[in-house]
Amino acid sequence: MDVNEGKCLKVWPEEEPPSGVENCTDCGLITHGSRLIWGEGNPNAPILILLDNPGAREDRDGNSFICGTRQTLQKAAYEVGFHDHDLYVTYVLKRRPKKAYDKPVAREACIQHLLDQLQSKSPRFVFCLGNVATQSFFAENEAEVKNLRQEWHSPRGG
Repeated sequence: MDVNEGKCLKVWPEEEPPSGVENCTDCGLITHGSRLIWGEGNPNAPILILLDNPGAREDRDGNSFICGTRQTLQKAAYEVGFHDHDLYVTYVLKRRPKKAYDKPVAREACIQHLLDQLQSKSPRFVFCLGNVATQSFFAENEAEVKNLRQEWHSPRGG
């Protein structure tokens, strides 16, 4: 299929959050009216892709759609030979911010969820897309994607 025409693009199945986490209020984003998204794709995939937040997932009428970020991610993955069963996508923040919020506080509150996910899933590789994901994953406020490219890293003493 020609991925450039979007024929391979699809809404990946969402993973349900662990019991007791679905109504988490620690980051304060529950007040934004967005639902908690634990992750999408294959939860047992060897490759975990980390984004800063789940972004828009439904249109105004509540119909699922693939936002531009996820479209680009899927197209790139398919073009290099990956399939949706090879990948799992998760987020630093588990809810989509819809208005101003205290970013450092929200990220700090959500990081434990991510660390729990990483421990339970044990992916072979983690790809951080963007500085927010990178800074959170590496626990370094000054980390930048552009300075970490083309090298293997073992963050957090891993």
